[in-house]
Amino acid sequence: MAVLDKRTRDDPRRRATELAFLRATETLLNEGASFAELNVSRIAERADRTRSAFYAHFTDRRELLLELVEEAGGQAFTAIGPFLATDGKVEYRDILTSTRGLLATLREHATLFRAVIEAAGYDDTIAAYWDGVIRRFIAAARDRLCAEGVGSDEAVSTATALMWMTERTCYQQVVRGSTGIDDQAVAVGISEVWWSVLRGAGAGGSSSATVNPEGAQRL
Repeated sequence: MAVLDKRTRDDPRRRATELAFLRATETLLNEGASFAELNVSRIAERADRTRSAFYAHFTDRRELLLELVEEAGGQAFTAIGPFLATDGKVEYRDILTSTRGLLATLREHATLFRAVIEAAGYDDTIAAYWDGVIRRFIAAARDRLCAEGVGSDEAVSTATALMWMTERTCYQQVVRGSTGIDDQAVAVGISEVWWSVLRGAGAGGSSSATVNPEGAQRL
């Protein structure tokens, strides 16, 4: 779902200006600014553009933030591809690979992740947009669960609970840094929860013991 469909994307000069504002905002966030602190003048100055140029490309700061989220969200969705693929039974290594990829992507965009969660706390439009992003992940996870034999209604509720759990755990890890464990341990923990749900539905292979990529035997 493109945030900025109304703008023409076949003009390279126009796109270059948009990117200047996007990268300037990322830089300011990476330097420690909160999204609430970023006014248009500050963003324009860092982008070496004018305020009028900003408003020629974006309605407001909110629209700019949502395009950045859309960009990063696409990368995150790609990262969990091994889990979402429905052309066969999912394996533990697929879940772990996806979780590691998701964490790595969110860590790369940690300041943006922080900004959108922050803004969602006081901006209903951004909150609704972020809910929509998570719903896309929920829908894909629901399809994966259904492919593994989970009933449709159960798949929706389970995917909803587990995806919001995953979002909050990732936030605590890459933004707050408050879990006290490293990314590998967090990835394994999230993967274990998803795997146990799939195993409970009779998924993930036969009932005989399988071995995860870390060498630990799983029963």
